[in-house]
Amino acid sequence: MAEQAAELLIFQRTPNWFVPVPHYYDAIPNVLSWLYRHVPHYIHWQRFWLFLTTTDGMLPGVRVDESWEPQERSVSHRNDELRQLLTGYIQSQFADRPDLLPHVLPTYAPASKRLILDNGIWARTLKRENVHLLTGAIREITPTGIVTEDGMEHAVDVIVFGTGFQASKFLTPMRIVGRGGIELNEQWDGDARAYMGITVPNFPNFFMMYGPNTNIVVNGSIIYFSECEMRYILGCLRLLAQGEARAMDCKPDVHDAYNERIDAANRQMVWGVATVNSWYRNAKGRSAQNWPFNLVEYWRQTREPNPEDYAFL
Repeated sequence: MAEQAAELLIFQRTPNWFVPVPHYYDAIPNVLSWLYRHVPHYIHWQRFWLFLTTTDGMLPGVRVDESWEPQERSVSHRNDELRQLLTGYIQSQFADRPDLLPHVLPTYAPASKRLILDNGIWARTLKRENVHLLTGAIREITPTGIVTEDGMEHAVDVIVFGTGFQASKFLTPMRIVGRGGIELNEQWDGDARAYMGITVPNFPNFFMMYGPNTNIVVNGSIIYFSECEMRYILGCLRLLAQGEARAMDCKPDVHDAYNERIDAANRQMVWGVATVNSWYRNAKGRSAQNWPFNLVEYWRQTREPNPEDYAFL
């Protein structure tokens, strides 16, 4: 957009932490493609290495140390090291524009919100002469532009929204009805929960993928989670196919104990204690999105369903 528009105004609510990935969006080198095709298990090894170093390997850096001060800027020694590393990267990107630095450098602990992979395009965009970064709150939208809290109206031709998605309203706009006529969103009451992020009591034979608490911050891949969820769902269908029951329903006590464990672990992570505005939390203040453990833990739990977790109908 910055390359095509005569003028681009960026209305920023909160600055983000950026992780340097210089080759992000670059084409895969031919030599690497050759290795994928011809060297047995090379692609599996690389996937394992990526998970170990850049996802699971970052978990210690986002875990809360309750004795660490100050909690606002970082939540542990490892988290503060990450803050210093990312601060250095942002400072290097804006070394020639010190006027922009105060507006792009976050003051909250890293991983309180989604970390953004960056190949330098954000800094290059903000430095363009036709781009202006505005950090004041928006008061209203008029027929001709955007009015900020200082009363100034900024005339625009087109508004591109980067907000408004309803991450905590799972399955919207579908209406799912379970046993006894209960509707799923009524049962959730604005606080979506599920067992393994897949099944919900009172909704037999109903399975979700990418359900509550199967999102990640630094600790994995959504594709990998989907693979685990699909294997688990197929295991449930296999239990039904091999047995005499026609349906299976998650036991409430199993569901509740699982969610208590998830909630307790999320409260030990930076996104569970941060006060910065984030879509990681629902309207009730709970982290209904994030998985607080590593990939191996989710793989272990979803390898196959435990029949004792379900009532067979």
